Amino acid sequence: MDVYIRVSDLTVSYNKNGGPIFQDVSLEFYGGEIVLIMGPNGGGKTTLLKSMVGLVYPVRGHVEILGRDPYRDLDVRKRVGYVPQIMDVNIYAPITLWDLVSFGRYPHLKLLDRFSREDEEIVFDAIKKVGLEKYMDYKLSELSGGQLSRGFIARALAQNPDIYLLDEPFESIDYVSEQVILEVLKDESSKGKLVVITEHHLSELEYMDRVILFNRGVVANGPPSEIVNDEMLRKAYGGAP
Repeated sequence: MDVYIRVSDLTVSYNKNGGPIFQDVSLEFYGGEIVLIMGPNGGGKTTLLKSMVGLVYPVRGHVEILGRDPYRDLDVRKRVGYVPQIMDVNIYAPITLWDLVSFGRYPHLKLLDRFSREDEEIVFDAIKKVGLEKYMDYKLSELSGGQLSRGFIARALAQNPDIYLLDEPFESIDYVSEQVILEVLKDESSKGKLVVITEHHLSELEYMDRVILFNRGVVANGPPSEIVNDEMLRKAYGGAP
């Protein structure tokens, strides 16, 4: 399998005078796999994800996306569909679900370009894939947590990236929405795309090709059947998970 993301000896700190959030992390992610990065709150999962897309600059080490540097090569970021935590989103922004999903097409437009019929069809298809056709004209504040999460997945789908980076997409959502998202992501990985998900915990491990237990560094990395056990979880969470 081709390496889609390579993290090499990465050390990140938000405060130059403080200690690192994590240090000397090296990982590889491959096209066609779904990877779960799982660990406790405050363990650095979100920071790792932001570092991988080039949103957080490291103290030391580097990241490659499809063989390119995301900190300097902004074009390669267009090939990454990044989905932030819902708590970081202003749900009272005066936009509809359609508007939200349509933002996924903007990386493909040139300055002053208008949406083509093809762009509109791509947006509609993305909304349809996550089962929200009836809610296209709803404002974000009118959507449930699960619908909002599906909306952000649809925005990433509309972008048609090679890589999906999702930060806790299943936090406080309903079971139906979780299953819809997992099936959509499984379909995307079957097309050779990379899917990386962070979560505190996730019961649907059968969808995962690999699990990385992470707490200020890599605790364990491998197939779910080998990684998710009481011993490894205690190491990652510092007690009962």
